Amino acid sequence: MDLSRLPPNLVVLYEPQRSPRRGPRPALTLDGVVAAAVEIADADGLGAVSMSRVAERLGFTTMSLYRYVKSKDELLLFMADAANGQPPPRPTPESWRTGLDGWARAVFGIYRRHPWLLRVPMSAPPAGPAQLRWMEAALANLAEVGLHEGQKLQIIQLLHGYARGEAQLSTDLSAVDAGDTSRAGYGEILRTVTSPETHPALHRLAASGLLDESTAYDDEADFGFGLHTILDGVERLIAGHVPARPA
Repeated sequence: MDLSRLPPNLVVLYEPQRSPRRGPRPALTLDGVVAAAVEIADADGLGAVSMSRVAERLGFTTMSLYRYVKSKDELLLFMADAANGQPPPRPTPESWRTGLDGWARAVFGIYRRHPWLLRVPMSAPPAGPAQLRWMEAALANLAEVGLHEGQKLQIIQLLHGYARGEAQLSTDLSAVDAGDTSRAGYGEILRTVTSPETHPALHRLAASGLLDESTAYDDEADFGFGLHTILDGVERLIAGHVPARPA
């Protein structure tokens, strides 16, 4: 691999890891530094991650970390890659729909386990090792469906965007203090500020009482409904492109 052809911010993700220094103390490793940073972010959020706090957690000086990562921005690249981990295997027997269903749920699960990833800016097309593993896994499920490559990519982008957006909603709802009795229910707010004359459709929704129910996010009922709807659309798209087999 010719690393000189990569943007500088990606080179570090593909370089061989430095060998740990020998000595009486357990040596630092890049994996150890990144794992400690991920643990801090999982527990206290991305803003809590600093080179000094990671060093303290590992029992080393801050300067010792700079042998493995040059800056906090570089550390964040490694953290995001590590948090993505491995994609789910293809289902047996193979089924594009089952495969993409499991893939999208796994993406959703990553964001729910590591909500700080939602704050990592998506400033460039996915090109890190973990990102490419996930793209490859998703595209592999569509290898034999008869769509052209651009459509396959659009499907993957749609599913990833949906999973990320729903994870953001779920994370936000989880942060709501359910014990705050001073806050009026959303349904009551809408019934107060709407009417059949000004917002007929919205007022019908508010009057149904649906918005007075618990705001707890249900992975199957909420995430699953949207995911199934998207996959229904993909199924229709595929059916329109695959030639019918002779009788």
